Amino acid sequence: MRLCRRLLILLLLLPGACARPQPAVLTFGDHVIAGAETWSGEVRIRGVVTVKKSGSLTILPGTRVLFAKVDRDGDGIGDAELLVEGRLVARGRSDQPILFSSAEQEPAPADWKYLYLDFARPAEISHLISEYAYSGIQIHFSKAQLTDSEFRYNIDGVRFSTVNLELARNLIHHNRNGLRYEERRSTGRVHHNTIRDNDVGLFVVTRSSGRVLVEQNNIVNNREYQVKFGLQQRRDVAFPRNWWGSTDRQAIQKRFFDQRFDHALGRAAAPQFLLAPVPGTP
Repeated sequence: MRLCRRLLILLLLLPGACARPQPAVLTFGDHVIAGAETWSGEVRIRGVVTVKKSGSLTILPGTRVLFAKVDRDGDGIGDAELLVEGRLVARGRSDQPILFSSAEQEPAPADWKYLYLDFARPAEISHLISEYAYSGIQIHFSKAQLTDSEFRYNIDGVRFSTVNLELARNLIHHNRNGLRYEERRSTGRVHHNTIRDNDVGLFVVTRSSGRVLVEQNNIVNNREYQVKFGLQQRRDVAFPRNWWGSTDRQAIQKRFFDQRFDHALGRAAAPQFLLAPVPGTP
């Protein structure tokens, strides 16, 4: 009996004897989720993963979703993506964010395509980091709450059209376009975000009139323009109660590409601009 006990103690003292088994890496090419699926640990994607209308995907805190650079059509944009037509719940934590990134050793913008919500059921996304994509996230014809997340090193950080959206407490930086959108009957509120150090902070492409309220944000240090209107954006849009990095009205307006540069465009306005950064932003 004593010998058995000693052997047991020696086994427990061996390196790795009590180590927990590491979860297996999930690897997908083209994959369809029609039921309920949960991701954790590390997930690698080399194709298009689609969550169908009947499907539901839950992504747990700390999950790393890595997209291989696979350019099937030769347009220079990676084609790996996560397309959600059903339900998505991706709630990370401040100490365990969910990461969407390139799987390449030397990553670059547009290595993968996007996280794309299309006619999806209400989506809940928080504490997500999305980087090196063509679009960090695109939301279309969906209702979504996107909070406490970070979008960096993408072509477009966040992009949406025809949505019911709350976009709050996000850090959107070092993208070509920080926030790119076409309202097209959208409703919602964009508030308490920091949108900085992009080429363009807000790119208002077309069909926008201020139905999505953009207020109480820090929109600063964007290299080309703080706000840029697309060539078909004919309506005026106001962006009230934001901090633009200046208290000089003329200096603020000079950073808007609108009717002042092209008479065919609408006019961007910054009424009641703030005199200091917004507290409670990332």
